[in-house]
Amino acid sequence: MKIATWNLERALPQSKKAERQRQWFSRIDADIWVLTETHLGITPGEGYHSIASGLPDRPPQTSLEHPRATSPEQLSDAGERWIQIWVRQEWAIAPLATCDHARTACALVTAASGQPYLVYGTVLPWLDSSWRIHPPKQAFAAALAAQQSDWVHLRAAYPEAVLVVAGDFNQDLNALPYYGSRQNKLALGQALATVELDCLTAGENDPVYRLSGQHSNTDHICMTPNPSGQFQSSFAWPPRLEDLRGLSDHFGVGVEISIEP
Repeated sequence: MKIATWNLERALPQSKKAERQRQWFSRIDADIWVLTETHLGITPGEGYHSIASGLPDRPPQTSLEHPRATSPEQLSDAGERWIQIWVRQEWAIAPLATCDHARTACALVTAASGQPYLVYGTVLPWLDSSWRIHPPKQAFAAALAAQQSDWVHLRAAYPEAVLVVAGDFNQDLNALPYYGSRQNKLALGQALATVELDCLTAGENDPVYRLSGQHSNTDHICMTPNPSGQFQSSFAWPPRLEDLRGLSDHFGVGVEISIEP
């Protein structure tokens, strides 16, 4: 089984950037995709269905919060979303409520084997961004605490399901600092440990660092113990930093899980 996450940098469906991204969707051929800074019109190909995050709570015709936009922050297109989760059509998918319907999304996914997965997509605040009423210095911790409460609730409500949390964490988890802050790294590590989430894309498994030798990964895939599967490897794309030009400002990241018959 392949699980992959990718920040699409707000590509629009008819753009050259989106066309190049579709080529990588086909090459990677993941079973579960967690796309961030995405658009409802961009799909990983035929044979998938999805659930997506909603729009922020704002009255119609007013500015809407979204990353990498000038002040006031705006969504340039009503189809843009922070999160969209795609799974193969032969797998069942059902949306579940989260604490933040704009920056997170969650789906109860049942694989062909019958194993249930809780797939939780996230975009955590970056260093200079606010979240709700919280200023930048408090935003990451506040959003993380809210999402952690979701993870605790989900594990209690669906004890047989494997929890997968994936997306743009805007924080590295390696020993040497790359992006984020020491305080946020510590808080994230503690939050993951609270619900037995193991980050499969950090440390010696950081595929971005393996490719570049200088950059660390800030887009992660985390998973609780899987009774029917075992982590095999992590990977990233494209293979070179210079290949990101015109594609995205983030590497795509994936993991492979061996599934027992």
